[in-house]
Amino acid sequence: MTKEFLGLPSPALVDRLQSDVGALSPWLTRTRREFHAHPELGWREIETTRRLDEELTSLGYKVIAGSDMLRGAPRLGMSSRPIQGEGDTGCMGIFDSGRAGLTICLRVDIDALPIDEARSGHRPASEGWASAVPSVMHACGHDGHIAIGLGVARILRPLLAEAAGKLLILFQPAEEGGRGARAVVEAGWMADVDLFLAIHIGLGVPSGSLALDVDGFLATRKFKTRFSGLAAHAGKSPDKGRNALLAACQATLGLHSLAQSGEPGIRVNVGTLRAGKALNVVPDEAVLEFEIRAVEMSALQMLDMRCRRMIEASAAAYEVTTSTELRGEASDWRNPPKIVEWARSANSELSAFPTVLDAHAFGASEDATLLACTVARRGGGAGIFVLGSDIADGHHTCHFDFDETVLARGTLLLSGLIAAALQIGQ
Repeated sequence: MTKEFLGLPSPALVDRLQSDVGALSPWLTRTRREFHAHPELGWREIETTRRLDEELTSLGYKVIAGSDMLRGAPRLGMSSRPIQGEGDTGCMGIFDSGRAGLTICLRVDIDALPIDEARSGHRPASEGWASAVPSVMHACGHDGHIAIGLGVARILRPLLAEAAGKLLILFQPAEEGGRGARAVVEAGWMADVDLFLAIHIGLGVPSGSLALDVDGFLATRKFKTRFSGLAAHAGKSPDKGRNALLAACQATLGLHSLAQSGEPGIRVNVGTLRAGKALNVVPDEAVLEFEIRAVEMSALQMLDMRCRRMIEASAAAYEVTTSTELRGEASDWRNPPKIVEWARSANSELSAFPTVLDAHAFGASEDATLLACTVARRGGGAGIFVLGSDIADGHHTCHFDFDETVLARGTLLLSGLIAAALQIGQ
C-alpha cells in the first residue's frame, strides 16, 4: 500500500457505531425491501440510480451519477435495443475532508437479474414486497448490498467532520455478466484509491459468520459471436448457400470440448444460439453467446485464445465469416493476508459477526475483482468479503431470499472499518 492503515476503531467509536446501527436496523430492512420490489437490469438501473442520488444528496455527499460518473468509458454488454437512459446509470457519493489521509472506496452493486420471482412458497410474495417488475428480480442479494451501502453512508455522515482522507461510496451498475466494473476502471475512479472494499451476501456462508480470507474468484469473460454466411433455397440450390447455423453448431460443440483440457476450474458454457429465418432457407446468420471461466487469469487467457481459434476454424470449414465481441469480464483474486487480519481484528472489536471463517472459496465470478486488482497494482489494499446469511434457495433462482439480520451486521462492520481508516475517533 502507498499508505498504512490507521488502526482499529476506538472503544468510544465502537459504542457509538453499535448504538447507531441498532437504531437504523428497521430502516435497513425497509430499504432492502423497497429496492427488492423495484428491481432493474444491468445498465437499466435508472430509477434505482435516481433514488440513490436523492438519498446521498440529502445526506450531504457530493454525488456524481450516470454519464458524469462513467464519462466516456465503453459500456460492455449493452442490449441490442437500448432504452432511453440505458448505460448512464450508477452513482457515487463523495466526501473529501481536505486533510491528508487514505482515499477509500466502498463498492456496492445494484443490478437485478432477468428472473420471474416465485409467487408461492416465498416470503417476499407472501409479505407483499416481491418484485413488481415482470421477469426481473433481485435474486443475488444486490438489494441487500444497496441497503448496507446506504446504511454506511447514513452512519458515517455525522462522523465525517473528524475524518482525514477521502471516501467514495460507489453504487456500481451492471455487475451481472461482469460489465460495469470495467467502465468504472476506464473512467479512472480507481487511480487514487488506497483502500478498496466490497461485499457479497450469502454464497454458502451461514448467518452470523463472516468470510474474510476469501479466494476462489473465477476469472471470466463473456462473448457474443456472430457467423455470417449466404442464404439460398434449401431445396433448389443449397450448394449456393453458406450455412451460418452449421458453423455455429460446430463451434458450440468444439467450445464445450475445450472444458475437458484438464486444467483445474476450466468452465465453458454456450448459453444461447439463435439462427435461421425459415425451415426452407439456408441460414445466413447465427449468433451464439458463451462464457469462459478459470481459477487463474493466465489459464483464462489461454482458454480465450483456444476458443477464438475454434470459432475461426468452424467458420472456415463452412466458408462463412465471423466476429466475436467481448461482453463482460472479471479477474481472479485472493484477499491479501494484511487486509484479512486487519478486518478480523476490527470485527472482533465491533462484535459485528460472532464467527469468522478460516477460509472460504468464492466459487463464482465477481467483477469487483477488476476494481480490486487495479487498486492492488498501484500499491493499494483491497478486500472483497462475504457476509454470512442463510438463504432460502440458491443465488440466481426464483425463490432466492436471505436472512436480513446480515444488513445490520454488514453495516456495522463496514462503518467500523472505514471510520478507522479515516482516523475518526483517533
